[in-house]
Amino acid sequence: MEEMQNRNKILRNNILLSGVFKAISLCTSFLIVPVTLAYLDNEPYGIWMTISSMAFWIYTFDIGLGNGMRNYLTAAISSKNYDAAHTYISSTFAMLTAIALFIGIIVAPLILMLDFNQILNTSTISNHHLQLVILVALMLTLANFVVKNIGFIYISMQKYAINDFLTAVSSVVALLAIYLLTKTTESNLLYVVTSFMAIPVLIFLLGGIPIFVKYSYLRPSVKGINLNFNKSVIKKGLGFFLIQITSCLIIFGSSNAFISHFHGPESVTTYNIAYKYFNLLVIGYTIVIAPMWNAYTDAYVKGERLWIRKTFNRALMIWGGSVLVGFLMLLLCNLFYSFWVGESVFVPFSVSAATFAFIVFFNLNNCVTYLLNGLNIIYVQICTSVIATAVYLTTIAVYGKGWGIEGIVLSMTFCYAAMSMIHLYQCKLIIRQEAKGIWKK
Repeated sequence: MEEMQNRNKILRNNILLSGVFKAISLCTSFLIVPVTLAYLDNEPYGIWMTISSMAFWIYTFDIGLGNGMRNYLTAAISSKNYDAAHTYISSTFAMLTAIALFIGIIVAPLILMLDFNQILNTSTISNHHLQLVILVALMLTLANFVVKNIGFIYISMQKYAINDFLTAVSSVVALLAIYLLTKTTESNLLYVVTSFMAIPVLIFLLGGIPIFVKYSYLRPSVKGINLNFNKSVIKKGLGFFLIQITSCLIIFGSSNAFISHFHGPESVTTYNIAYKYFNLLVIGYTIVIAPMWNAYTDAYVKGERLWIRKTFNRALMIWGGSVLVGFLMLLLCNLFYSFWVGESVFVPFSVSAATFAFIVFFNLNNCVTYLLNGLNIIYVQICTSVIATAVYLTTIAVYGKGWGIEGIVLSMTFCYAAMSMIHLYQCKLIIRQEAKGIWKK
């Protein structure tokens, strides 16, 4: 009972502090939009949104090692196996660094060979400048996907709020940097990319100092590298990677690229205004459920199934409340857009409605998969993600140009709705201890 009360206290503190830091990040993200729009104008801003989504692809391309590490690291720390914790961290960081170098060597020459004016359907910026911008984005993204795992170490120690604190600081400093650019320089996409992507690298590196000084056993070292010991992380990581590369990257992350290709960069700006507004629901809901992932792992290691069931049911009830809030947001969206960006961007109500529908099922899928991820049960997720991605790509290839922004967003909605229903059924089986075969893998 005392262990459950302590976990609930840690979870509550993480949710409250994460709420504060995410609120700061949220306010910053809304302030950044008009500031960046004024600095870049509509079409270059749409190009920046597309480049940032491409960078997200690479940023997440860690073969799932970060998520694999956080699960096993949480279990090692919960059971006080500090030697194993040190090995997980050292081996994972070594492998991520090797992957980053490999990707950089392979992709950088390709960037210099491509015609990004044709790919992004734009002539506003020269191809040479776009190549330079994307090359810089690649290098900084690769650095980010290594150092971001410092945040996973905090998360594994159930200090989720510290990860959000580092993110909030990065956002605030980036906003200040962009604001200074508007006062001291002419419009330049390269400056925006560098400011947004270099600052998080520096902040997370600085954020690693306290934890590595206080907990020396967590400090990565060459002696701690043991790739054979890390096979479990790699195996589980490959599963997370397949989920990331399909449902997270191709379905969700590629939306800006498809919209830009079929309908132009200005349509990307239109969609992103709606997405950033309804993403408030994602941010708010994530504040509540994100700390649960590793709390589920800790409870599972200690055999506390009752706590898992109660916490999961509470998460579902909060999701239902978020849907009601979302309907109110939909009714008020045009007023908000007018206040936020004025007349500079027009967002049709149909785009807002489609985006809201997508967010509803995106949140539900996160709710149920956080439990599955925390319990290291991801086989069904792999299957649903691969199938949903095949359906999505086929649909976009056939109908993407004719459907408009709404059609692309509703295609994503359908995929996430189907996945969330299947995953919810699996969670119910697991909680009732009725899962068999692939449902418990």
